[in-house]
Amino acid sequence: MREISLDEYLKLWRESIERPEEFWDSIAKELIWFKPYTKVLDYKSPDNYRWFVNGEINIAYNALDRWVKQGRGDKVAILWLNEFQQEKKYTYSQLYDLTLKIASFIRQYASNRDTVLLYMPMVVEAGAVMLGSARAGTIHTVVFSGFGVKALAERIKSARPKIIFTADVTYRRGRSIELKKVVDEAIKESQVQVEKVVVLNREGKSDFKENRDIDFSELSKINTSQEIAKTSSEDPLFILYTSGTTGRPKGIVHAMGSYTVWDYAHVKWLYDFSGNKKLLTTADLGWINGHSYSLYGVLLNYGTSIWYEGVLDYPHPGVMWEIIEKYRVEYVWTAPTLIKMLMKYGDEHVNKFDTSSLEIFVTAGESLGIEALNWLRNNVKAEKIFEVWGQTENSGYIASPGGSYYGFVEIKDGSVGLPLPSIKIKIVDDGGNELPSRKAGNIIVVTPSPAFMIGLWNDERYEKYYTRFKYYETGDYGYLDEDGYLYILGRSDDVLKIAGHRIGVAEIENAAYIPEVAEVAVVGVPDTIRGEIAIIFAVPREGVKDLVEVKQKILDSVKRNLGAIAVVKDVVFVNKLPHTRTGKIMRRVLKSLATGKDIGDISSLEDEASVEEAKRALSEIKVVDKFE
Repeated sequence: MREISLDEYLKLWRESIERPEEFWDSIAKELIWFKPYTKVLDYKSPDNYRWFVNGEINIAYNALDRWVKQGRGDKVAILWLNEFQQEKKYTYSQLYDLTLKIASFIRQYASNRDTVLLYMPMVVEAGAVMLGSARAGTIHTVVFSGFGVKALAERIKSARPKIIFTADVTYRRGRSIELKKVVDEAIKESQVQVEKVVVLNREGKSDFKENRDIDFSELSKINTSQEIAKTSSEDPLFILYTSGTTGRPKGIVHAMGSYTVWDYAHVKWLYDFSGNKKLLTTADLGWINGHSYSLYGVLLNYGTSIWYEGVLDYPHPGVMWEIIEKYRVEYVWTAPTLIKMLMKYGDEHVNKFDTSSLEIFVTAGESLGIEALNWLRNNVKAEKIFEVWGQTENSGYIASPGGSYYGFVEIKDGSVGLPLPSIKIKIVDDGGNELPSRKAGNIIVVTPSPAFMIGLWNDERYEKYYTRFKYYETGDYGYLDEDGYLYILGRSDDVLKIAGHRIGVAEIENAAYIPEVAEVAVVGVPDTIRGEIAIIFAVPREGVKDLVEVKQKILDSVKRNLGAIAVVKDVVFVNKLPHTRTGKIMRRVLKSLATGKDIGDISSLEDEASVEEAKRALSEIKVVDKFE
């Protein structure tokens, strides 16, 4: 695996910053355009710029047609697995044929710039619908199939789709979970007129009372056309609603041209799919990593992705490692939440399987933490294990310690690596003043990049990203070291201010990780003397019983690592933390619970039982200051 020096990487990075038009023109020309763009970048201001002006392109054509037309359609595009040990392989040709059917159907009921909504399981048909929507020139929006009626209704009301694609059921931990009924109730609540509801009828139980309902199998009878929308580079490709960790979800809009070029490029930088190498991805299509790494980015680079419908600790805790051994997987993209969950089961569930085929093991979504990183290193035989950082607003990851294409730089513990080409990051204080290395502050991006969204869907909040610092405000808090490596310490609104000292929650969480706990989350609560102090929520590992001793070990570790400034009010033990579907801890919810406030919108919550458990645990503790 190629290694490069820091100087080598920074040289090519500077080229992308100083000459962005030349840099991106050479990459964009590796793709197929129906109409060449007249200008690579039209830059007016940090919040107003356009990429590949007047160009016409379609992501579905570049992901499928070009490989099939080259006679390369027999390669497996997606290998689908589930909790019942079922397996299905879809070649590029098969996925292409299915996409043609779906696109032909969509054209009957929707026009360019109309929206198509997906509320589907992690099945290949869902990926084909996304590709079919892009092919037809419509705008797709994927809603995670675990959302309830209210959350789905809100997104239907916002997106106003002409067509909704769903399934009668999905499966989780061996149980059947109904989806079609949720769709029917959500449409009724939204009061939006939907032309058609297409149902993947897996158990044959769906109720087709409405005239708008159609069985997915009926699409096979459609006379297909190879017609493809020659979409303007600047037209919306998809809307993706953010997880809502800070309140009302926002509909992030990505454009056809910039997203296609960026996704092709940055996935190529990370993974080399030559030689039939495979990527096991646990990223659901309902979040940006599912768009970029489960579907589009892999297909644009002629790769093979492995999908798993269900949870990767069922039917046994070693499922993930078993898949890696069975299929000799080279690459993994997953969330730290999954790793911390698997840690609870112990090392033996990893070590009984052979993971030596692994080359690159990447985590993204929430901070991995040193404890989880070391656990992976001790138990997983991957050549490279690291975490990356990015957001829905910028298509996925925008910082990493290199990758297969350019080569890897040194991996530093606790860091998400270096900014990718075209991404220049600055750290500023609340007044917008740039801070020196290793001084923590607000993370902003000061350069234009194809990675970025083009706006929000019918939402005035887009300008707020640029209001405070005049450049894109990520909302994250962290620092750059002397080599330019980025360290994420948490969300800016999660930064604690204890007796005038600013400390990121990630710093306290890293200090609180001891061998007896699988996951921790820290929130700040008001204090009359110090302004704010910390409460630690901790998930004990399986088999840990003496929680009094564990609590004291956590407090001792925090004090030893951070000193007296990290004042901890208490440690609260729970079996699970509230996570969004993207794997991020909803600290906002924990803070509201700890301070007795309304928890607000939790439509994106993975498991509402975690909220009730936190309530119960908080009600049972006697809160005392530990470091007075």
